Amino acid sequence: MIHSIIWVILEMNSLEEILEISFAQGVKITHATNSSKKVQKESIFFGLPGTREHGSSYIKDAFKNGASIAVHNDADFKEDLDNVFYVKDLQENDPTNFKSKIYNFLSELYKTPSGFNPKYYGFTGTNGKSSAAFLSHQLNKEKSFNSLYIGTLGFQYNDKDLNNLLSSKTTPDIFELFEIFSECKFAIDYISIEISSHALDQGRLDDIKLSYAAILNLEEDHLDYHRNLDEYAKAKFKILKMTDGKIAIHNQVVKKYKNFLNSFVEDYKIIKVDKDDLLNDISYSVTNSDIDRTRFTITADYEIHFLTSIFPEFNICNLVFALLPLVNNQVFKKNVINDLSYLQLPKGRAQIIANIKANVIIDYAHNPQAIRLFLKSINRFYDNLIVVVGCGGNRDSSKRPLMLKAAIENSKEVIFTSDNSRNESFSEIFYDACKGNIIENVKDIENRKEAIIYGSNLISHNDCLVILGKGHEETQEINNDFIHFSDHEVIDEIYK
Repeated sequence: MIHSIIWVILEMNSLEEILEISFAQGVKITHATNSSKKVQKESIFFGLPGTREHGSSYIKDAFKNGASIAVHNDADFKEDLDNVFYVKDLQENDPTNFKSKIYNFLSELYKTPSGFNPKYYGFTGTNGKSSAAFLSHQLNKEKSFNSLYIGTLGFQYNDKDLNNLLSSKTTPDIFELFEIFSECKFAIDYISIEISSHALDQGRLDDIKLSYAAILNLEEDHLDYHRNLDEYAKAKFKILKMTDGKIAIHNQVVKKYKNFLNSFVEDYKIIKVDKDDLLNDISYSVTNSDIDRTRFTITADYEIHFLTSIFPEFNICNLVFALLPLVNNQVFKKNVINDLSYLQLPKGRAQIIANIKANVIIDYAHNPQAIRLFLKSINRFYDNLIVVVGCGGNRDSSKRPLMLKAAIENSKEVIFTSDNSRNESFSEIFYDACKGNIIENVKDIENRKEAIIYGSNLISHNDCLVILGKGHEETQEINNDFIHFSDHEVIDEIYK
């Protein structure tokens, strides 16, 4: 008993030393968060700058929810309570290890083992980052490493089931990241992580250094948050500051943002990647592509040949970015075809529903570029495409007509339906989407299940029903309520 008391005192002393404050006698800390909603008994709450207001505004809520201590870096916030502390340099890097006080605190709190130093592979882009990160994770598993995927789908450690309970964001913050590490017992060699523009703009993972980073593409998106394309691009390019000096970028992005990238040239090595262009650092070519088998070649210092079941062809680009760290380490054989048939895309990404008497594909495409590219990529395999698509409410309304236009131009008929309408009416969203479009082949059905059923009745033998926008998701957000809904379950009801 005496030994355990001494251990607790020593542990608390080390936590106090990191923050350079003294806790009240008898205080226990077993959990840390920067979200008052995630506070639990014996939590320490960190009030940090937010996009709309400072986290110090939620300190009272944190205590109501059971926090033991609150720490903040808001110089304008005044509170005389003994368990509220102002620490000015919470988020500044310690010159001894280049980590912030928050990172060092979490490392001590969660008892990070000595030598814990996983390699981070970070993927960003308007489209494809989920697929690239998930494929990277599978490649590392196949090489017998302890691998962790983190992204839109949640997190997956090795072959365990995907878990989305610890974070609802595409990219978790540092507090959620340590919770995930703890779940994995810190036995991690490689982390393949999606990094969103929001996370980059907010500096959620500024303590993390990426061993490999990739920008897959960069198109207009999330302008409700970033205001304009330049601000969105600036957020994406912040991933450069997270790298160890090298970053793979699609050549189309390099060409489009050449002037913007010039400011980084002296500090970063940009590895240009493109299809069928040997003038780039990395070139890839697709030899043969159909629904269930694709052969392709990556040319770096030498040629490497691959066989995969990944579909359609644009996903080969995502796969190339996932493969590059292993290509650079020369783990693949030359002069043979390296079989990657074990690789699978995440649920709801270009997913052809198996074992049913119809052609049905579910995909997460939810912006104009993704919709256009996806539909163009699969058009040649079917006589006609019937597309079910919607637009999110309370988000960038300027992309709605472009999304519908992309669907109209690449299908026989479009069924426009609800897709996380949030606090907007379906009729307002549909009205926006119709602007400038010829809608004679568009039918609006608000109820998503009814829309899918209607679409299923329009396809014949070699047609395909394409359901876009929600992919793996199992909820619909309507009027602040999250209602259970799954495109996959509806298809199961219809066909199985």
